[in-house]
Amino acid sequence: MKKLLLVILSGLFILACGKQESVSGNGTGESAPAEKAYKIGITQIVTHPSLDLAKEGFKKAFEEAGLKAEYDEKNAEGSMANANLIATNFKADKKDLVFGIATPSAQALANNITDIPVIFSAVTDPESAKILNQNVTGTSDRVDNIGEQLDLLLKLNPDAKKIGVLYNTSEQNSLVQVRDIEAKAKEKSIEVVLQGVTAFGELAQATKALLSQVDALYIPTDNLIVSGIKLINSEAIAAKKPVIATENSSVELGSLYTMGIDYFELGKRAGQMAVEILKGKPASEIPFEISEKKILYVNEDTAKALGIDINNPAFAGATVVKTKN
Repeated sequence: MKKLLLVILSGLFILACGKQESVSGNGTGESAPAEKAYKIGITQIVTHPSLDLAKEGFKKAFEEAGLKAEYDEKNAEGSMANANLIATNFKADKKDLVFGIATPSAQALANNITDIPVIFSAVTDPESAKILNQNVTGTSDRVDNIGEQLDLLLKLNPDAKKIGVLYNTSEQNSLVQVRDIEAKAKEKSIEVVLQGVTAFGELAQATKALLSQVDALYIPTDNLIVSGIKLINSEAIAAKKPVIATENSSVELGSLYTMGIDYFELGKRAGQMAVEILKGKPASEIPFEISEKKILYVNEDTAKALGIDINNPAFAGATVVKTKN
């Protein structure tokens, strides 16, 4: 009798375990499938603070949306050949979506990939860069407040007559900005002195040569130039000339001021577009966007070194920062 009772109890135990496994699985006795982790390729043309912030903002959008992602992060080290190689590798890897930070990297993706969604950020003029294919969208860092930046310079120094602009002659992004700066400066009777470079090694000499001719420097959102912003700021402070930047990270590294872009938010908005696409919305139905939000940042240490009062009414409402080491 005892043996019979043990057999019955054992059978009931096995049945109970089987039901529990079925409930904890997917109803077939198998484990529920894990949540998909999207394969995301990220490429940027060089390393500098603004582009790094755009990347972090992009990833933050995924985090806030609760989407899992496996990021494959690459840096082209300033080489267009590298940018193209990265793009073709992403295509071969069949990424779910790719993200290009700055114009050259975005161009490489757009030129090599047509069957995977492409998101860009930190691209000044996506139309002239010819990247707006059906599978491409993103966020532009085109600055539409050059006139206001120059007005602030004239409030600080009414006698300013010449500004110098350093730019990479081979970057489409920069050529667009040079035209914009020249047009706005002409309206204010300010002469623009241009100094083009093609490599990082030319920056020191080019900066010194330009500073000897002008009252201030205006730095566009140029990847090559901004990658050397600490050097430029150091030379400008030594020459007692202000540097007008176009993004806040340059001010944190010694430029005097900017009414600039928050690149973290710029990248985050690009990431939100990516989330929309991965949830099923076609890239062709999401227009690219230009950053509307501009914030005045002023470097207190640089102002002091240049003999400019940080309490000048021209700086009213500014976010005041100190130079990062």
